[in-house]
Amino acid sequence: MSACEQTGPSDISEAILKYESDIVRHIRELVRIRSVAGTPEPGKPFGEGPARALRYMLELGESMGFRSADIDGYAGHLEYGEGDEMAAILVHLDTVPEGEGWTADPFGGDVEGGRIYGRGAADDKGPAVVALYALKAFADLGIAPRRRLRIIFGTNEENGMTDMDHYFAQEPLPEFGFSPDAGYPVIHAEKGIYVVELNWKARTQPQLIGARNRSSESDSGPSPMGNGTTGSDIRLSAVELCIVSMEGGSAPNMVPDSCRAVVEAGEEAARMILQAASGHERITADRMENGRLVLTAAGKSGHGSYPPSGINAIAHMAAFLADLALGSDKEDASPAARLKAFLAKRIGFEAFGESLGIACSDPVHGRLTVNLAQVSLNAEESRVILNIRVPVVFDGEELVSQLRNRLQADGIRLTVQSWLPPLYVPPEHPLIRKLNRAYETVTGESAGLLSIGGGTYARKLQGRGVAFGAGFPGGPDNHAHQPDEFVGIADMMRHGRVCLQAIYELIGMPDD
Repeated sequence: MSACEQTGPSDISEAILKYESDIVRHIRELVRIRSVAGTPEPGKPFGEGPARALRYMLELGESMGFRSADIDGYAGHLEYGEGDEMAAILVHLDTVPEGEGWTADPFGGDVEGGRIYGRGAADDKGPAVVALYALKAFADLGIAPRRRLRIIFGTNEENGMTDMDHYFAQEPLPEFGFSPDAGYPVIHAEKGIYVVELNWKARTQPQLIGARNRSSESDSGPSPMGNGTTGSDIRLSAVELCIVSMEGGSAPNMVPDSCRAVVEAGEEAARMILQAASGHERITADRMENGRLVLTAAGKSGHGSYPPSGINAIAHMAAFLADLALGSDKEDASPAARLKAFLAKRIGFEAFGESLGIACSDPVHGRLTVNLAQVSLNAEESRVILNIRVPVVFDGEELVSQLRNRLQADGIRLTVQSWLPPLYVPPEHPLIRKLNRAYETVTGESAGLLSIGGGTYARKLQGRGVAFGAGFPGGPDNHAHQPDEFVGIADMMRHGRVCLQAIYELIGMPDD
């Protein structure tokens, strides 16, 4: 009886173990390609780095004998087998920026203590290489596939998944698919993801906390911020103070690990700021040659799907600057003061949207989360980026509409930059049964269903795909989107076994 005629699954998963050294080598080489989104070029819609990573994987797969296709530089695939039907594994080769605070080289691919370190090692370059070698191991076994299998490599997962929109506009959807870009066991529900931009109207371009004190402006000439309408007032012992600029955060789906503000202040104000910063755990202050002060907030990056995983540098900077305004003897209605009040009262250190009025939760799918991701404030612009993740049982469009109306009353314009609809695949779906069997066959553990706040390519499969792997329950934090990201070699090979078994279920075994 051939393997494809069997009525029950065999454990073929150990066939991948012979490729461990090759897998480690290629993960390291792939990590050394800095594939952060860059400047678009012809044939390279997301810049040179993601294009290089895509080319690397397609050429590696071609060397193994798999058919390849590059879809205009947006994405590509490697394919094995014949037939009209297709299953797919979706992985991404782009990464978030490296950020600060690394002790390892973020693009070194260094191996230490059984771990490969580097940006993307776990998210998602390690699983990408493993998927390819799992397919090779399956092909080695000579099992006649019942349908084709594609490994689809994307290059824009971290910045909106427009790569998959382009890919599936030209290529067919698979009958089944999974993305090893999260954890085990099967993840059948993902929150909806909104990235929204908050802007203050042009006539109220604010700096975060203020321009010159009114009592001194008439004596000292116009504010360096412009005509006086771009700043606000601050009561700090009747001295001069203004925020020249403020920048923080590098991506909507990262908790910002740094924030920098340039402050112009009178001598007494400068002394008080330096003193306050000297006793602050996360704020430092230094003088520039032109006499201005540079304030730097140090946080800790984390995944934007769960803001408490990091320490938000923008929130710490906003709180520090807001504290400087304590002692004001009357309500300040200037634009910058309104922005300061917004950050302090509507967000602060909150992660679940309570003060924004959009908090909601579900016992199965968790809580809505809000990541204060980026800020850019200067004389030309005022911009705040929020990453909002909505549990699948709630109407995200209605929640964002309510928030828009609430902010509009305060003179704040909300624009939706991107929206990824939630994912939900019913528990009885045949794909879930197949993947559960693969997991249980390899691990001996009972599989279940999970719901997460992260977003994977599975949501682009229109109800035909889920997230599956690569992290195991109770495993270490791989520091995805954080400094010193790593993937454990033993864990990755265990994932490889499950991935190979899943391929067997999808294209080697009869359907239920």
